[in-house]
Amino acid sequence: MILSGLVLLTITLKAQEVKTIEVKPVGIYAEIDVAGQNRMIKQLYDPNTRNATVDTIFNNITHYNPPVIYLFSQALYMNGEKEPAVQWYLYAQLNALYDAARCADNTAKQAVEILEERYRPTLDEYMKQNKPMVTETAGKVLQLYKSLQSDYDIRWINLHGMGAFAGAFGDELPKEAPKLTVDKLLWPGIEENILKEFAERWGVKEK
Repeated sequence: MILSGLVLLTITLKAQEVKTIEVKPVGIYAEIDVAGQNRMIKQLYDPNTRNATVDTIFNNITHYNPPVIYLFSQALYMNGEKEPAVQWYLYAQLNALYDAARCADNTAKQAVEILEERYRPTLDEYMKQNKPMVTETAGKVLQLYKSLQSDYDIRWINLHGMGAFAGAFGDELPKEAPKLTVDKLLWPGIEENILKEFAERWGVKEK
């Protein structure tokens, strides 16, 4: 499997072995720094560092992108903290959806589906058995999201699009750097739509 830079979407807590081909992004994609994010993913994967890493992420939650928070939720679930696991899973999902909606590379948006396919199954049965709790938690996540200001690089998702591989294998780079995100003037409207869709998805009624 080929991955852009160090984005390790294939890592799970249950995986025994992950084989990757590391590709170093070039051009504008080289400016997207996910090294720290991926270091946290590796530490969550390692039983020897998992608990300390969980504490670090919890205390600095806005610093970490959706791939980290998705795996963070898995670690909580495995530690028996099931309701908090659902909360941070939903928080990761909401941020991932918003990041995808702002991404100008349509091929990169698949990252959200990949994350969901990898991490949702662990929580799925528990969530099905506790639908009222999930709906209530989704409402809390919406309020939490509005109260927090994320400061991670939202361009992490661009590393999962075809554009990130331009020049990586010696081919010629485009003459003009590609636009990674849509115009910022569109972000408020995009965010409003994502929040509305998220609320509808999880049955949260507007107050």
